[in-house]
Amino acid sequence: MAFRVSLHVKPMQWSNGQKAYNKALHGTPVNAALAAKEDDMRSLNRTHNRESFFKYMSAPTAAVVLERRTLRWSSPLLFNDPFDVPRELSFGIRPEDIVRALARRISNLIEQPPEDTSRLEPKVRLIVETVKKGISADLKAQLLAGLSDSAETLRPTDQSMDEFRQMWRDLLPQFRILCLTESPSHTAMWYHYADQYRGAVLELRCDDELDSAWRIAKPVTYPTSKPAVYTEDGWAEILTTSKNLALEDLLVVATYTKAPDWSYEKEWRITSFSRPPESGLFTDYRLNPQELAGIYLGPNISTPDRERILSLAAQYPSVAIQQVSIGMTREFHFSSVSG
Repeated sequence: MAFRVSLHVKPMQWSNGQKAYNKALHGTPVNAALAAKEDDMRSLNRTHNRESFFKYMSAPTAAVVLERRTLRWSSPLLFNDPFDVPRELSFGIRPEDIVRALARRISNLIEQPPEDTSRLEPKVRLIVETVKKGISADLKAQLLAGLSDSAETLRPTDQSMDEFRQMWRDLLPQFRILCLTESPSHTAMWYHYADQYRGAVLELRCDDELDSAWRIAKPVTYPTSKPAVYTEDGWAEILTTSKNLALEDLLVVATYTKAPDWSYEKEWRITSFSRPPESGLFTDYRLNPQELAGIYLGPNISTPDRERILSLAAQYPSVAIQQVSIGMTREFHFSSVSG
């Protein structure tokens, strides 16, 4: 009698997923970082050595930020690029192709079992460890035949994929991302995100004493090839990986990779989740006045907007204000603005 191998893998519950996600992105829970009192502990929470980041925005938005002392963290559902954090999982991949890829993946694990099986989904790990201990050629052949049979007969509406997709749909509205960049002199950024040069750029200081959130920012990458998680073979690897680790891998790739067309942004991101009683698709989190290192006023900012921002900036004693202009060389020039 041939063995029949089930290819249904059940994803984790959302509460565990959120914990896994926070661990994947931050290493330690954010609350633990906030509780750190010693300087050496604060430095351990850093993910980079940058002194500051920059946030482009319109002049009215800059005025609201300065007045309310908050920054808006948004769900990716509000992003301008629909190809950014994917709205749907495995979009455009046929379920039957994923099932066949899953059969190939497990077959390869049986034929060539890895030394380290710690990342594997428990049921898959049990099979692989059993194979490593030694099984007869007949039994191995029956396992492989069972995998092939499962791939041919499993219905496209596979429950595990539907559950993963629903979990993702539930997650996106609760997701919070703050997008930053490395420089105040990106021409395209001024045009697209600062109201066609009429807006402003805020410089955010990575302050260890204040435990600034942007100290744990991570850079976005812009791969020229499609990440594996967007292919059927990538999904086969996800479904055979321990659920916590699989979700970590999936969320990190979805959050920190973008198409090469966006590489000019040199973007960094910080992520979190909404917390009760928060609702909607964004949250305005507090900005400590000491974290605001600079304000860059756009070349085409209007006089009323400029005066309003300068008035509000008086509440920020540590801020340096720069007026941005465009010279004959078509380069940005920065001149200090006195209080």
